Amino acid sequence: MVVGTHRGVMTTTPERQPLSLSDCDDVLAYIPHALGFHPQKSMVLLLIVGQRLEATLRVDLPSEIHEVDRQPWVAQVLSLLRRLPQVRSVVAVVYAPGDIKIAEEIPYQQMICELEEAFDPQGIQLRQAWCLCREKVWDYDDGDVGVAFPRPDIALGETNLSLVLAGSAPLDHPWDGTGIATWANAAEVQELTGAFGDDLVDSLDDWAEVLNLSDEEALERIHSSSLSSARMLAGLRIRLVRDLLPFLAGVGAAQTIEMSKQLCVGNEGEQVKPLADFLLGRGWQSPDWKRLERLWLVSRDLLGVAIDGERHALMCILAWIEWARGRGTMAIALLDRVLSEQGDYRLAQLLRELMNRGSMPEWATDELRAWRAQLG
Repeated sequence: MVVGTHRGVMTTTPERQPLSLSDCDDVLAYIPHALGFHPQKSMVLLLIVGQRLEATLRVDLPSEIHEVDRQPWVAQVLSLLRRLPQVRSVVAVVYAPGDIKIAEEIPYQQMICELEEAFDPQGIQLRQAWCLCREKVWDYDDGDVGVAFPRPDIALGETNLSLVLAGSAPLDHPWDGTGIATWANAAEVQELTGAFGDDLVDSLDDWAEVLNLSDEEALERIHSSSLSSARMLAGLRIRLVRDLLPFLAGVGAAQTIEMSKQLCVGNEGEQVKPLADFLLGRGWQSPDWKRLERLWLVSRDLLGVAIDGERHALMCILAWIEWARGRGTMAIALLDRVLSEQGDYRLAQLLRELMNRGSMPEWATDELRAWRAQLG
């Protein structure tokens, strides 16, 4: 999500591993797995409820020099933390720019002081704070720029190895939808896709069948049936189908069929409120995360054959799922790629505006409903 000029994104934690929140090596190893990528020019806050790590907040760093930049930045962090009022302590890591000038104090030391002062009236304790810059790490508690220790080699540490062996693989940068291998039969599928009209039922049926399979079966189906894949892609040209797919995956076929009937006859009031609430992350419903993960896998794979509007529809679906997971930075990377390729793609504009307002799904801060990365 973005607030003002500094991007701040809350991320629900992967299934919790034993983690020492006072051990710098442990924390530095854990953060990329929590975010899904290695942060740069950011502050990352580990948000703690009691003794439990609850969520991770990444915020773009402000200009260190000007107080006029630091004050709104601190206000933004406090605003984001209000979404988790039960948080009473925080561990912070500053990932300072590699080209920053290091003079008489630790980079961003003044900002850390201002943040700690702002936390105090809120009853929030800054437990620990470190600064990582180039190959050095400073402890802000020490406060002496001359006292630094070498950047730890976390690759072979227990925390990193346990998460890697469990299936986590942080990216160097947030993925923007590029780099998917083109299907061997892409030309055939694209030709079939172009031949289809606006058959809403057929397309939704194909998507529903695939989402009812296991992950492996779903991927095997789309690659083995050019006709089915073509119908699924053709449906993405229909706004109604495209917008119903997260609901189909996250809630189920029965309610989706009812929603499609209501929308087809022009009903857009109370009858379709559950759809609107779900897409905006509101209400009581808990997403079916296994099916949403399957939609993500299938949509990602289909990027190897989709072109133009179909490709952009898939990327918006992927972005919505990332936002639903609580991984706003990942969502923004996908949306920005869509808008760089087609600046007037309306769904990408709307989703980007949703994140510009700092919106996040209600379930992202609900321990019982939030997404947890299933490792292993």
